[in-house]
Amino acid sequence: MENWDDYRLILALHRGKTLRNAAQQLALNHSTVSRRLATLNQKYGTDIFDLSPKGYTLTPLGKSLLQSAEKIEQLAINDNRSKRAHQKDLSGLINLSIPPAIGQFLLRHELHEFQQQYPEISLNVQTSYQITDLNRCEADIVIRVSEQPAEHLVGHSLFPIMLSYYAAKSYLVNTSADEYRWITNTYDSIKPSWIEQSPYPTADVALRIEDLVLRHYAAADGQGMILGACYIADSMPKLQRIDHDITMPHQNIWVLTHPDLKQIPRIKVLMKFLTSTLRAKEKFISGNAI
Repeated sequence: MENWDDYRLILALHRGKTLRNAAQQLALNHSTVSRRLATLNQKYGTDIFDLSPKGYTLTPLGKSLLQSAEKIEQLAINDNRSKRAHQKDLSGLINLSIPPAIGQFLLRHELHEFQQQYPEISLNVQTSYQITDLNRCEADIVIRVSEQPAEHLVGHSLFPIMLSYYAAKSYLVNTSADEYRWITNTYDSIKPSWIEQSPYPTADVALRIEDLVLRHYAAADGQGMILGACYIADSMPKLQRIDHDITMPHQNIWVLTHPDLKQIPRIKVLMKFLTSTLRAKEKFISGNAI
């Protein structure tokens, strides 16, 4: 196969399983992907994918082509990372991946300040809780909350995010204790173990919300009690701690990059900026600011 776009098509359809998902990865419409797949099948005189109830699956020929596609893709990724590693000045693009809540409550203004200090550096900020693959150049620097990130990455482990129990002041005053209810994550069990350790271990779960920040807003609106992140909840005037003596560690904040990028000046300066900014807010993140 001579055309790299054909290999990209195979990778996208293998990973996406549907024409629509593959089209999104390739920034094409699904009818274009369908035509290109038909052309590819015609070129080889046989099908590269079978269509099943689970989506598109590779035929034996397709599996062979996939191996080549993955090797070529990795070479392209390595070349791109090598190119970025040889850009020595304080200019150019940095792809930064951060959790949405940390971006909103800890770094929103500071990232603007960084860009003003280094106007030749362009920040592309991705906000996601999903694992970002630095090996595939999906990001240059990541901030993650984790017990132990991938061992090959380099950077700084800071300190744990602290948690406590919160509710709206009006909720605690206007609701009788036997009617108190919890708001939890959708991934929590039916009644997570942390409720048993709370000041109200017999209260039921009334609402499950996946989004971390939305759970805090729901509690601030008087919809129930939460186990909240101190750096979020303490910034919301309507929320108060149910018991000021209770805080508990969650996971550590990490600022990380790929070893091949750690000596690039613009990467170094942003790593240092992020680390010092977060360390300056340790009291706030650790729940000791109030």
